[in-house]
Amino acid sequence: MVGDTIDAGLAALQAELDDHPFRRVASRAALERIFPHYLAMSQAFPYLQAGAQADAVLDAIRTNREVARDVEITSVVGNFLCWDETGGAYVIDRYGKPGLSGILDTGKWFHANLLKNDIETLTGKAPTPEFGDPTRAYLLKLFDGLGARSPMTRCAYMVAFEMHANAMIAALWDSTSRCYGVDRRGLVYFQCHVGGDDPAEAYHVDMTRRMIQLLVAQGELPRFMDQVSAALAENVAWCAALVALAAR
Repeated sequence: MVGDTIDAGLAALQAELDDHPFRRVASRAALERIFPHYLAMSQAFPYLQAGAQADAVLDAIRTNREVARDVEITSVVGNFLCWDETGGAYVIDRYGKPGLSGILDTGKWFHANLLKNDIETLTGKAPTPEFGDPTRAYLLKLFDGLGARSPMTRCAYMVAFEMHANAMIAALWDSTSRCYGVDRRGLVYFQCHVGGDDPAEAYHVDMTRRMIQLLVAQGELPRFMDQVSAALAENVAWCAALVALAAR
């Protein structure tokens, strides 16, 4: 019953992402103004997710308390997301434990570097990340949410980020392949996230969704869904701001 309620709530929120702002990008010039900001987000995310755990652990150290179960839950999911974004999950899946040292080839496996390579292939220029606004303000607010003291808020931001990532990457992939007239399967960053027969983002969404059952009581689900909705809106607003910036 609780699972059905969660699924229904998330499905309603997911439907709101169908008309993602990135689907309205209509030119290469616009994409080339968006790419540096998007690259900045891609570079920053694993570090933000990892760093967001620090305050909870430092609080336990300073107060001589055991690390709480809710911190363990959000941390283990967060740690996997960092591991995946930096290529570790793929390397182990493909090469097994003997391939572990391969994770040090960060230029080959970090998802942000896959994105850099795709952008350079498309534009003919090596991109640099743009951490100026609106991206700076967005990332700092995301960090606050991922590291919130409330486990419900932490969970809401993680679920919202993964839900939005799935829709955002698919929308940007569609617009990029349309505007550049390229075979979408040749864009490695996009392919590994939402392409192929077994895209990774769907698993990310399912994993973060399962946190809800462990961290949110049934009576708190309406408030939790409101928090997810608000966090989703922040992600979408950042993308909309980039589209507006690119149109100037």
